[in-house]
Amino acid sequence: MAGELENLLTQFAARWSLDELRPDEQNRYALVLDGDLRITLFQTGHQIYLEGHPGALAEDTRQAGEQLGDILRKHFAGLQTHEEVLSLDPASDDLLLFRGLSARTLDVTDLEKAIESFSNQLEFWKRELSSGPIRLAPLPMHIVFP
Repeated sequence: MAGELENLLTQFAARWSLDELRPDEQNRYALVLDGDLRITLFQTGHQIYLEGHPGALAEDTRQAGEQLGDILRKHFAGLQTHEEVLSLDPASDDLLLFRGLSARTLDVTDLEKAIESFSNQLEFWKRELSSGPIRLAPLPMHIVFP
């Protein structure tokens, strides 16, 4: 059961000519893409999880609230097309992106597709956090009241 992820990552590393991926002391594997996208993979029971940290909310409480509202709206809008879930780590105010996969039916091609989709979402949310909240300018009055 626990060896499913190890076998898949061995195949993944061989397919992409990577060095062997080794787990840390918590039996979690780290995959770093494009130099700064860190994805953690681990298995619990028959589920394999991909996890990433896109960043933290703004330190200012008011800004953090606005930022969280913007992020939640964007996340909910994309839930039908993306399987990744965005959550908030209450201990650190860091955002946490994760995705669960069934280890029983997963093959290396499916894992590659999941990693690609996950890395795209992780990069998207990193950009969203670094750009800060966007305020739209109000409509000019002559457009609202002709």
